[in-house]
Parts: sequence; structure tokens; C-alpha cells
Amino acid sequence: LGVFGSMSRSRVLTKGSRWALFGLFVILFIIAMVIQSITAVVVVFFHGILAAILAALVQSVVSMVMSTATAVGYIELRQVKEGTSVEELAEIFS
Repeated sequence: LGVFGSMSRSRVLTKGSRWALFGLFVILFIIAMVIQSITAVVVVFFHGILAAILAALVQSVVSMVMSTATAVGYIELRQVKEGTSVEELAEIFS
């Protein structure tokens, strides 16, 4: 599709859902920042390898949740706008 084709397709796909998606990601971002701030406090007070491992683990989980939310949002939008089934989408990504 190219860059401009992809952006145009995203605009069509998210039409009518942009504020809901924006709100979802703002909420997820705030939750992620709170969790990462708590982790940062723990790392500051407990220096060492265990604190570093904890920070990396928390960052991995937060990244996984954000990526999953993005994928689920895409699947839901495709189902609503195009009537695409989960099985059809699974074929695309497998």
C-alpha cells in the first residue's frame, strides 16, 4: 500500500472510533506510567541486579499489554467496518 495508502486506510478504518481509541490509549498510557513510576521508586531504593531485572520485567509486561491492545483494536475495527472474521485475520498473520 505504501505510506500514504496505509495512512488513508487507517483514517477510513478508524472513522467514528477515533475518540474511543484515543481515550483507551490515554488510559493505558496513564496506567503504564503509574506502574513504571512505582517500579522506578523500587529500583532507586533497592539497587542491584534484582531491581534491574524487576524493571525489565515490568517494562516487558507493559509493552506486551500495549501491543495486545493495539492488535485487539485493529481486529475489532476490521470486524466492525469490513465484516472480517477472526479466522480470516488469523490467516493473514500466520
